[in-house]
Amino acid sequence: MKAHGFLRQVGWVLRKDLRVEWRGGETIWMVVPFAALALLLAPLALGTDAALLRRIGPGMLWLVLLLFGMTVALRPSSGESRPLRDLMALSGLDPAARFLGDSLSSAILVFGVTLILTPVMIVLYAPEGRPAWGWLVLLAVTGAVALGLLGSLIGTLVTGLRARTSLAPLLALPPAMPVLVATTRGTESAVAHRSSIPWVLLLVAMDLALVVTGVLLASPLDDTTD
Repeated sequence: MKAHGFLRQVGWVLRKDLRVEWRGGETIWMVVPFAALALLLAPLALGTDAALLRRIGPGMLWLVLLLFGMTVALRPSSGESRPLRDLMALSGLDPAARFLGDSLSSAILVFGVTLILTPVMIVLYAPEGRPAWGWLVLLAVTGAVALGLLGSLIGTLVTGLRARTSLAPLLALPPAMPVLVATTRGTESAVAHRSSIPWVLLLVAMDLALVVTGVLLASPLDDTTD
């Protein structure tokens, strides 16, 4: 029964965040166009060297997704004031449930952006290839979950800090590097029709580690943030 109540709280936070996004439309109308434009700039700058574009395509895709994805993932925490967090705590909302709900909503949004940008990357950087789409979907899911979890964890760390806008990217960069490497190498393998299973398994391991870390730290961090 306790587990059922915890899952209901996670679902409530998830629905709340997605409703806010649906009403605001920030990801659809702002993040996606700018992210697609960022992918378009590199081919325009580098010219028509197909071999070079094919090599940098996966890295450009996930670098853009990392930058814009972390923006999406950090947004829920930046919009929550301390009084609002206190009100949710008084209502009985478990900090771990809030962390998982925020992470899932961010992961869903990042996954949606990934589904849109991946075909754009294929068209711009490797138009002659037919990638292994199954591996790309798995990488998109595990990579989006990692970015969502990481963004929620960093957002919780910087909640209440005056310098959170500048501090959050600095804190997110080191743990995001393994995610960037794994997703990039996995996408390179998928585009070349090689197995991406080592990179998918690495991302799954990182996702599990972030879940455990976030759940364990959710309550202590909620008590210490002002």
